[in-house]
Amino acid sequence: MLSSSVGYLLLFVFGIFFVSITLFMQRRKKQSMTAEQYSTAGRSMGVGLTSASIIAAWTWAATLMMSSATGYQYGISGPYWYAAGACIQVLLFAIVAITLKRRAPNAHTFLEFIGQRFDQKNHRLIMIFALMTNILVTAMVILGGAIALNSLTGMNLFIAAFLIPLTFTIYTMIGGLKASFIADYFNTVMIFVILTIFAVVVYTKFGITPIYEGLRDLPPSSSMLTMASVSGLFFGMINIIGNFGAVFVDQAYWQRAIASKDSATSKAYIFGGLAWFSIPFAIATFLGVSAAGLGINVGSPDSVAPEMAAHLLGSVGSILFLAMLFMAVMSTGAAELTAITNIIVTDIYRHSINPKASSQKLLNVSRKVTLSFGLMMGLISILLFYVGISLSFVYMAMGIFVSGAVIPVTLGLMWKKATNTGTFYGALFGFVFGVTAWMTSAQLLVGEITVNSLGQLQPMFFGNITVFLVSGLISVGHGLIANEEFDFDTLKDKFRSFDDEVEVEEIEEEEEFDYAGRAAK
Repeated sequence: MLSSSVGYLLLFVFGIFFVSITLFMQRRKKQSMTAEQYSTAGRSMGVGLTSASIIAAWTWAATLMMSSATGYQYGISGPYWYAAGACIQVLLFAIVAITLKRRAPNAHTFLEFIGQRFDQKNHRLIMIFALMTNILVTAMVILGGAIALNSLTGMNLFIAAFLIPLTFTIYTMIGGLKASFIADYFNTVMIFVILTIFAVVVYTKFGITPIYEGLRDLPPSSSMLTMASVSGLFFGMINIIGNFGAVFVDQAYWQRAIASKDSATSKAYIFGGLAWFSIPFAIATFLGVSAAGLGINVGSPDSVAPEMAAHLLGSVGSILFLAMLFMAVMSTGAAELTAITNIIVTDIYRHSINPKASSQKLLNVSRKVTLSFGLMMGLISILLFYVGISLSFVYMAMGIFVSGAVIPVTLGLMWKKATNTGTFYGALFGFVFGVTAWMTSAQLLVGEITVNSLGQLQPMFFGNITVFLVSGLISVGHGLIANEEFDFDTLKDKFRSFDDEVEVEEIEEEEEFDYAGRAAK
């Protein structure tokens, strides 16, 4: 629909723009970058920036493309199940986010808290789940962007997969978490502006009647025009279960809680979650459901959004959709990249390799890790595409691989009776039994275990629900049987700043406070 030069130009323009914004903000603040600033953005982000960052980080390439595919396949129930199924997790996360701020105010990652709350084996196991989540999400983001570029411009898929992460890796490596927040704000504004344009064009160009009549005539019409679509219901349940893992085990969302002010944390997740709902709901309705109603033929449901955008406005529609997609890709990519960096630097390098590393050393290591993983993620996304795994397959299967840690992590943060044994075996066996149920149901229902049979809705559902049931029963059951109680107050002094000078000041302030308290008595 467009020449490949348009794709290269868009990548270049967006990359230069956000690098320039990052450098400008750093010079304006006249503040030298430290490891603590790089990792936590100074723990000073307000409600507005944090809300915008949550919206942008949760708006994946899949949010635009996969949601539209559900509208195209399941009718009017698709947009609702996608949006509602992935919105509730962000709203509920407000509770655990503020709990982490209260119980571990100086923590850098949720894994750092897990390492102090539980034993070493739990820390390592949950870390595997967290890194798996970040890698899968980043691979999905890059793959979705590369597929859209290839579909609309003909750009080589492999080149696109390597250039896309380069755009957000550079500015993230320079500015750290704060650069991600700033970019997220611009991206969120642009996504809503472009989304509004598509909505207005569909309504003014076609109206409601022809789309309604087209859906009514599709076989079976009852499933396209009602919320009682069985396929849509199955997808909705998979979406709800799977996305708990994509939020509660993803350091990117804990990172935004850590970076925000105490007074802004819970509000930001509630406002961000509610505002995010409108993005997939609207894009899936105007590009997905409308395409089905108008009888637009597409090569694959995953590509219905860019093809419908081109049908609406020609080359302009393609460029607008690519711009919106790049905004989503860069925001989520930068969020996941900072999450991976903080996990490796905090929970591997500082925890096990060099506990006495200086602030400057940690900052250098952080930037090297950011660059290395940013370049490596393009290779992983290409690997997924090469083995024939689609965007929708990875999206629905993600919960089976990562959601085993959701209940154990949440209980560890909020329940004093959570135990080491229950947490470890709950997460581990939840994963094992979930994969087993997934494969067994594919064999029983379809008659074979292949990528195609595993990608069916029923096997996906049984795999996802088994993960939650098994991990929850083991975690809660062992906690009740053991009847042990953990004192969360012992954790407050376990976490220290990355910056040596800040750490010394905090110790001195604590000593002065303690002396003043004794004097008052």
